[in-house]
Amino acid sequence: MLSKKLAARMVCAVIVTGSLLGAGASLPTEPVEAASTMDSASGIAKEHALTTLHEIHNKAFSGEMPYTAMGLKINENTQKEVYETFGPSPEPGNTDETFDYYHAEMGQPGFAFAYNADKTISQIRYFGTNVERDHNLGSITPKVLGNQLGSADEIRHISSTNEINYIYKTGNYELQFIVGENQTVDHINLLEAK
Repeated sequence: MLSKKLAARMVCAVIVTGSLLGAGASLPTEPVEAASTMDSASGIAKEHALTTLHEIHNKAFSGEMPYTAMGLKINENTQKEVYETFGPSPEPGNTDETFDYYHAEMGQPGFAFAYNADKTISQIRYFGTNVERDHNLGSITPKVLGNQLGSADEIRHISSTNEINYIYKTGNYELQFIVGENQTVDHINLLEAK
């Protein structure tokens, strides 16, 4: 009986070459090597995700997010400065009454910004990347949060969306990791601590 991994590789060989043994393809003789290659790719994705997690956590102590949003701080920078960094006011459909949304594009993560009455930033949301999501938020689970950041300071159930909010205090700010039904982080909120 074939292992599931070996069977999956054989299906891939048929799809790519048109036959199991055609076009130079050969029956794999070392499934352990294939498994270690897949494990290696998975390990690289998880490593990238952990780097992202720590960059976000470290920046949260100064009230900002890394990457394109670096330098935009909670309660300091304005909506005008967000527009200068991310481009003009978002197109219709990329904003609502609460947030300006900037979708992930070409390997750049997506963000959203909410504002106080004086138009300073009140909240930054990080959506991660859409492509290779497992290199980003798609590999961050509650277990990873616990192993990397310790126990959450607070955990809330969001009944309207059936999500769980894992809240970590970062000085004057808090990071909220919103975990969906698939048990991975959907997005991260950064706001002033309550």
